[in-house]
Amino acid sequence: MSIDNVISIIISILGSSVITLILSTFIFQPLQDKKKYVFEEKKRVYESIIVFAQIVLFPAEAKFSLGVARYNIQELSDDENRNNAINDLKMAIPKLKLISKDDGLVKELEKFIYQKSEEQFNILVNRLRKDLYK
Repeated sequence: MSIDNVISIIISILGSSVITLILSTFIFQPLQDKKKYVFEEKKRVYESIIVFAQIVLFPAEAKFSLGVARYNIQELSDDENRNNAINDLKMAIPKLKLISKDDGLVKELEKFIYQKSEEQFNILVNRLRKDLYK
């Protein structure tokens, strides 16, 4: 093997490494970061939905089991807890519209806010479960 062949092999190895590094830095890593961000935001929104459901559907049980610092759930009345939870949930709706690929999810959420029934909550949870990993 001549020195030219060795240099050619080294250049091709370094070239492919540089291309891989550039692709990783400018394409693959930003996509992974975006997916991670969307997943984390979905988890936050879904947590607000679950807290609201616990407070509305099971207020007595929620007072003893719900560990949410922002609600002071044991000190406030059930109506105040419901109002706090619904305000928190309504603030999450625009974020849900941005991050969810399921267009009907917001409508299901609004139905649940209006109806406040366990059946509607189960329908909503099924939609959320399908949407989480999209």
